[in-house]
Amino acid sequence: MTASELPVPVVRSLFQPIVDLSDGTLVAVEALSRGEPGPLESPTELFAAAAVAGTTASLDAACLRAALRGIAGAGGPSTLFVNIEPATLASLTPTDLTELAELTPARAQVVLEVTERDLLERPADLIRGVRGAREIGWRVALDDVGAEPAGLALVSFLRPDVIKLDLALVRGHTSLQTAAVVNAVRADAERSGAVVLAEGIETGEHRERALAMGARLGQGWMFGRPAELPTTRMRPLRLRPAAPAPGDRVHGSRVPASRVHGSAEPAPLATPYAVLAAASVPQRAGVPLLASLTGQVERQALLLDEQTVVLANFQHADLMDPRTRRRYETLGNVTALTAVTGVGMPDEPCPGVVGTALDADDPLNDQWVVTVVSPHFAAALAAREVPAGGCEGGLGPDVLGPADPAGRRLDYVLTYDRTRVLEAAGLLLERTRPMASGTAPQAAVPERPAAGGAVPRVAEAELPELMLRAVSVASNGIVIADARRPDLPLVYANAAFLRMTGYTEAEVLGRNCRFLQGPDTDRSQVHPIGRRLLAGRDVDAVLLNYRRDGSAFWNELHVSAVRDAHGEITHHIGSQLDVTARVERERRTAYLAHHDELTGLPNRAHVLEHLHLELRRARRSGASVATVLLDLDDFKAINDRFGHAVGDSALVWAAGRLRSAIRAGDLLGRLGGDEFLVVLAGLPPADGHPDGGGAAGAEQMVRRVQEHLRSALADPLVLADAALRISASSGAAVFPGDADDPAALIARADAAMYRSKRRAG
Repeated sequence: MTASELPVPVVRSLFQPIVDLSDGTLVAVEALSRGEPGPLESPTELFAAAAVAGTTASLDAACLRAALRGIAGAGGPSTLFVNIEPATLASLTPTDLTELAELTPARAQVVLEVTERDLLERPADLIRGVRGAREIGWRVALDDVGAEPAGLALVSFLRPDVIKLDLALVRGHTSLQTAAVVNAVRADAERSGAVVLAEGIETGEHRERALAMGARLGQGWMFGRPAELPTTRMRPLRLRPAAPAPGDRVHGSRVPASRVHGSAEPAPLATPYAVLAAASVPQRAGVPLLASLTGQVERQALLLDEQTVVLANFQHADLMDPRTRRRYETLGNVTALTAVTGVGMPDEPCPGVVGTALDADDPLNDQWVVTVVSPHFAAALAAREVPAGGCEGGLGPDVLGPADPAGRRLDYVLTYDRTRVLEAAGLLLERTRPMASGTAPQAAVPERPAAGGAVPRVAEAELPELMLRAVSVASNGIVIADARRPDLPLVYANAAFLRMTGYTEAEVLGRNCRFLQGPDTDRSQVHPIGRRLLAGRDVDAVLLNYRRDGSAFWNELHVSAVRDAHGEITHHIGSQLDVTARVERERRTAYLAHHDELTGLPNRAHVLEHLHLELRRARRSGASVATVLLDLDDFKAINDRFGHAVGDSALVWAAGRLRSAIRAGDLLGRLGGDEFLVVLAGLPPADGHPDGGGAAGAEQMVRRVQEHLRSALADPLVLADAALRISASSGAAVFPGDADDPAALIARADAAMYRSKRRAG
């Protein structure tokens, strides 16, 4: 018997009133499931047993149907709030949705409740499920808002009709965190027209607090406990007009699927670049400018709070170099969700970041995207590769400016328009894999001491001295800065910090920690640190710092605010660790993944990947691409006569000479042994050129490059006791005339090279 065939307990629904806080009028009810009288009557026990039996989805569906049958007895206009697990919601088929629509009473309005936690764990699945519910006319409520403030980060993507404040907000003490949640809720409600509902109201004080927070509706024991369906007629609950469904027309134009609720299924080939470029004229730029603009958007995310979402797309996972990974690890530590997509992207490209690998044919593969969304801020940058020698989007040569030395040009759009940012970011969110499977075992909870048993702890009188001794002997550097004095001077530094930096205590105390910075310290990381400290937020960063003797080291630091009994920041405590070996190892590993260790040239994998990319660009633009394969003549004789050390020196010399002979933007790599490959991109199209180019023009350019390569090796390599003359045979192949894929193109060049070698004797 499968899990879906296991018997599901009989369930019934009780209903808790939801009222208009202004006059106490009944406007809705929330369905709460109960089992038959007995051990499974409690919903907690009921769903725990279903989880063990593997019937949670079936039980969830049964509870939903019971609630719909129960509301049918209202006898008039009614509004039903009902919870459903995101896994169940995402699994509903069109047939299931049709059945639910038929079960919904004609005069009933159904509001589906989802929680903040669900949004963070399975955003794509949940949004797809919510879309299906909206298609049958149901509305959506975001439940337990404030229980986990980070969950508010995705509220704009869900676009709920109702926002339910968690009871902790209504009953708790006022704090900055409470204010942050309330401000975010009110901002979204003001933009979207959502209704705010406060739950857990039991007293008049709770009701007044809920009204002060902007709640219009209320729920709690003050208005009624879960019971049979109330006999009092409900007043119709008027929610904002339902948002258009994907593909509907608004004011005569088709609504893009991605515009619906900021999260609908993307239309065919919909991409962030297409979304942003539809309303703004793209600009054209090279990689250095785009990298700076992207870094600025990422820095703005660092200055926001934990309700922020960062979604980015890399054209390939390999483009996340060690510095980029460190930057995104910092973002992952301080945001609600940082997620990246790209070809070959691992599930966790760096700690705290959700990675999603894209299919090889995904239209996002050619785009460079970064989006930032928080309750009070939104920004998006999307760029697309410009085909070599091409001019798209109406941009003429006079707009391009000087050529990028690297040969890469991209059209980009940068916007802070919230609607467009959400539309672009929603396309990335739709591709984001689940953060959690929902099946991971729960961590064991330590047993509490038996009643009357004491929890062992240090005597209060001994604690300050013990903590000071512990900090003083800690293996990582510890410093404390006084937040009440100008410029945050250091007032304590432990022995490990002094050993790590080479300074004495007298040279450290009274100074701001920036004295460790030097000429190569990354200012883009330094500037946000001061702002985060002023805001009382933790800082996690890896900086290049300098010791007293001028030597550089990579410093991994964590800084936290220390508050007094009134919540005011009095000090900052910083923990620092020398991670130079780790950073250099990461850099070395990343370098060797793409470069030949002996010559420093791109290796076989890098060259093949580059050739594949250039062929894709050429297919779009109609340009030609050529490969030139070189093999050093009689190189084995050099190794045999002089030894492998001289042979290695000869290879390094030849690599340097060949590198000096290629054009800017072309790529020279070492395939292995004494074989080298040059990739020539942006050659004239094969079908002719207004200036007399075409296939003949491409072949002529290739021949000139081959001559330059041969000439580069004309001078002898002078050693201590000999002068070596090194020459090379070469062969070329041109896309698309000779071959249309990397392997075939290299094979044709290889065959041409051997014909050249035979002709030379």
